[in-house]
Amino acid sequence: MRQVARSEGSIVVEAVVIVPIAMVVVLFAVQACLWAHAGTLVQAAASAGEQAATALGGSTRAGEFEARAELRATASKVVMDPAVQTQTLTGGRIEITVTGNAETIIPWLRLPVSATRVGLSQEFRESG
Repeated sequence: MRQVARSEGSIVVEAVVIVPIAMVVVLFAVQACLWAHAGTLVQAAASAGEQAATALGGSTRAGEFEARAELRATASKVVMDPAVQTQTLTGGRIEITVTGNAETIIPWLRLPVSATRVGLSQEFRESG
């Protein structure tokens, strides 16, 4: 009977060590999922901005507006401090860059997310 009492005590000690470690592992897994989700939302916003900017009659201003609207609609709780930058490149190309930080559940951890899309501006040209 005495051996049973010793093993019961070791179970408590093991639980005191194992449970906090398991909780930290779960928190890191959830944080990784939030980071991946934020990255996907930033990519979608950059893509929407690129489509608006490169469409016939589009502009960098329209692309920036559309990217910001997409972020507000889908990522307002997941992407912190979002920023949208547009740039006109040579050859009629337009670049949209969306950056931010993923929402954190671990206070000291900062996980940046960003996406850049480059598209060719569409324009109508008359033949002849």
